[in-house]
Amino acid sequence: MNKKELVSYLDEYLKISDFKDTSKNGLQVDSEKVDIKKIWYAVDANTYIFDKAKEEWVDMVLTHHGIFWWFEQALIGIPYERAKKLIKNDISLYSCHLPLDAHREVWNNIGLTHAFINMFWLQEWEYEIQDFWMYHWVSIWYGIRFKHKVHISNLVTPYAEMMQLTKRLFNFWKKEYITSVAFVSWWALSNVKEAFEKGYDVFVTWEWAHYEMTFAKELWQSILIWGHYETEKIWPKLLAYHLRDKFGIEIVYLDEKY
Repeated sequence: MNKKELVSYLDEYLKISDFKDTSKNGLQVDSEKVDIKKIWYAVDANTYIFDKAKEEWVDMVLTHHGIFWWFEQALIGIPYERAKKLIKNDISLYSCHLPLDAHREVWNNIGLTHAFINMFWLQEWEYEIQDFWMYHWVSIWYGIRFKHKVHISNLVTPYAEMMQLTKRLFNFWKKEYITSVAFVSWWALSNVKEAFEKGYDVFVTWEWAHYEMTFAKELWQSILIWGHYETEKIWPKLLAYHLRDKFGIEIVYLDEKY
């Protein structure tokens, strides 16, 4: 596919202009190639990802975390090495951060939400998806409430195995059964009070600070910590599958954290 047309499609499909973000969303590093036939998709943009991309002879790398953020970054040290590997091997880089967290078809949180729905065998009339938290007046993170209670052990066995996520449940509420879960694929335990006040049985997020966990325990708000990488490796697959099915682009995925 023509690179300019692909980039234009991604910009529009992901609505990157609608978001105020710390990431410089969109095409971050250009290449001489005009035709994009093969895409490597991953969570992070770093040197070892780009080394593998070179071995696979890809035309473009698609990531959630790019190499340029809100501040203008000098191309020295590691940033230089990252850009050099892309330019030297004629590979372009497209990165998208918050627009993917919020997207209604290929976002992280919809993947997490529907994984719960599917695992609990919930029919449409048995659950409700609600807005949980907005960022710069845009709904990005959500919660689900379901009519029939589910044993809390399901959060750390079948679901965790299905999603291949880290099993870290802190059942401060000491509940055996739950009927609601809120999701934030973010460092978001600062929102633990909001989860408590809105009556969610479990709050799912990816990182924590010690003082936040002590506060959660004081509130008796149960927390499920699943890691930054683990909760954000869903969208690259969804977006890549979308591009493959729509444009026939070959896709390759590297599930490599460290």
